[in-house]
Amino acid sequence: MMEQGLEVDDGAEGLEDDDGPERLVDETSLEAGIRVQIHSQDEPPYIHQLGFGVSPGFQTFVSCQEQRLTYLPQPWGNCRSSADPSIPGYDSYSISACHLHCETQLVLQQCQCRMVHMPGNEEICSPDKLRCVDKALELLQKSSGEFSCACETPCNLTRYGKELSMVKIPSKGSARYLSRKYHKSEDYIRENFLILDIFFEALNYETIEQKKAYDVAGLLGDIGGQMGLFIGASILTILEILDYIFEVLKLRLQRVLRPQKEEKRPQQQSSTVATVNLQDTKSKEVSEHTERNAEGATFTKTFLPNHHHHLHHHHHLRHQNEDFAC
Repeated sequence: MMEQGLEVDDGAEGLEDDDGPERLVDETSLEAGIRVQIHSQDEPPYIHQLGFGVSPGFQTFVSCQEQRLTYLPQPWGNCRSSADPSIPGYDSYSISACHLHCETQLVLQQCQCRMVHMPGNEEICSPDKLRCVDKALELLQKSSGEFSCACETPCNLTRYGKELSMVKIPSKGSARYLSRKYHKSEDYIRENFLILDIFFEALNYETIEQKKAYDVAGLLGDIGGQMGLFIGASILTILEILDYIFEVLKLRLQRVLRPQKEEKRPQQQSSTVATVNLQDTKSKEVSEHTERNAEGATFTKTFLPNHHHHLHHHHHLRHQNEDFAC
């Protein structure tokens, strides 16, 4: 039993030989069926190049898988960042929006109108201007100079991978049922009805991300690995090298600053020597005089054991020592 139906006009009825009254023109479609595109909500449809065909007389199953692609900006790639200004008339940048904008500008320039699917508020082209539009679009496809469209790939892109499968419809029972329901012949039903089923293969998405082939961290890691493998270098080796450099610089600074210290040293030594000699002389005289007084005191104590005399002599000795010190 059919779930849904779509009646289409194949556009090929009434075609005869070239000698007949009706001739094939550029606007006549040779396809019998419809074209469908599955795209993100952030980008406009571009059916005539990105769509796939669905034929009447068949039930078409479309299995979808969401894919999120991430490309690298400069200098690793040539994608367009989302931070760049978007195309007028669109919320975000996409390749489809870029192509449509380019085609719209060229058609407006050549024909002073726009097609129905083109964005803008300008006048829609009448059937009389379709030949002008076809020539303009053909010029855009063949040209690589002034009229060419250079559309960069966005750095973040969402697309839908799809797999198609088809079965022939309708069955004999369905053809009789639809013939009675729509008051059409069974042949008409077979030639003008189709079923299109679109579904997700799984409720998840696939991520395709572009990675840097060689970054700074990888370079430093490779250098460290090679040094460790071939010369046995490590962090301790680097610290030892730094310590060696420090010692060399320290030695050079000492050599530079040493002449200045040697110029000041003789003056300090002469004053120090003079001071030391004077102190030694005083100390020596005091010690000799003390020894002589000590011997005299011993002699006096032995032969004249007078307490008062001993005190007087001791007082006299202390007085002499004080005078010498002064």
